[in-house]
Amino acid sequence: MDRGDLDGWLWHLERIHSKEIDLGLSRSAAVAARMGLLPLDSVVVTVAGTNGKGTVAYTTDSLLQAKGKTTGRYSSPHLLRYNERITLNGRAVGDGQVLEAFQEIESARGEITLTYFEFSTLAALYLFAKAAVDVVILEVGLGGRLDAVNIVDADAVAITSISLDHQAWLGDSVDLIAPEKAAVARPDRPVVLAEASYPSSLFKTLKTIGATTLQSGVNWVWEADADRLSVRLASGVHLESLPMPLGLQASNLASAIQLSAIVLEHDLPREVAEAGLTQLEIPGRQQRVMYQQRELIFDVAHNTAAMEALSVFLDSRPCVGRTHAIVGLMADKEVELIVRALANSIDSACAIALPGTDRALPAEDLWAVLDRASIAVAQPDFSADAVWNQLMKGSHEGARIVICGSFHTVASIMPLAGIDAVC
Repeated sequence: MDRGDLDGWLWHLERIHSKEIDLGLSRSAAVAARMGLLPLDSVVVTVAGTNGKGTVAYTTDSLLQAKGKTTGRYSSPHLLRYNERITLNGRAVGDGQVLEAFQEIESARGEITLTYFEFSTLAALYLFAKAAVDVVILEVGLGGRLDAVNIVDADAVAITSISLDHQAWLGDSVDLIAPEKAAVARPDRPVVLAEASYPSSLFKTLKTIGATTLQSGVNWVWEADADRLSVRLASGVHLESLPMPLGLQASNLASAIQLSAIVLEHDLPREVAEAGLTQLEIPGRQQRVMYQQRELIFDVAHNTAAMEALSVFLDSRPCVGRTHAIVGLMADKEVELIVRALANSIDSACAIALPGTDRALPAEDLWAVLDRASIAVAQPDFSADAVWNQLMKGSHEGARIVICGSFHTVASIMPLAGIDAVC
């Protein structure tokens, strides 16, 4: 079935299933079986957690490429182009490759309806199998246990920090959420834990599964200052004084190093780790861009813990001018707490409208929250163009503009700042 260009296919993907989010493995597993996609011949790494998944996935990808491995990385959501979700050796696949994968899935699925994310996951698996990459890196979309990437048995897993997010689907406490994340683990296979503390329910689930746990501060350790990172791996190897990319959390970088060492069977020389970190670029994660003598910071901090981390980053980098923010959030987030986390690190903020998603919090409602936090700027218009023009005209050289919240927020402003591609 020919649905024309990529935009036509994406329109189709958004409509073939009755729900935008419908967690479960049966549909995608059935189509994967029809396509003969599983098991993959590649080594498979799965990254779960609440915050930091993207950093671990990108960093692991960069480290493995620095060692000469071919990689396929699947992550979501995208910022500017759908193709960003699926990369081969760090580069987004082309439209033709995506269309080929979609055609194959459409032919195989028959009567089975798939969500947008399930269709995308199968497309990634198809392209990774076709490219016969050495390592596949899968970033969990939502939760873990019932996320479509969990149809694949991971050879190694990383779990980042766990906090409240997506409570409507995962539960309203970290004790309930943690087992959902842990469920991507497999018996007798390693799980790298990025943090020194987790809910007891995480360890109970990992023990029940029979996974091999490697916890930060217990089985391997790291230490960092402003710009250097040292990691003593579980193997006993000590990688000292590595470069630490600006704005990325040391715990996530360190866990990616430990994870990569496992994938490489402990053959991760210091010079390879240094090269992987030096060439690392992660769009939308405390990403710094200079534009018309203003510092722009793009960050997809879309929950409370992520916004707290962004606030720490901003406080650690004093600005010569005033700091303004552009904020857009989903309605199912802890909006008051997120705004409160940001408020002490900025001088003022604008709310932005996020058209194209039913989950978006109306900009007027967000503005009211900003106003209660005493950081709201009077706004005649909430559209991306209007907010951008208002802040560019109202700020001075040396100012800092922080674009944060939903991926949709960052994606709305990036093109206005001259950014038209991220990988």
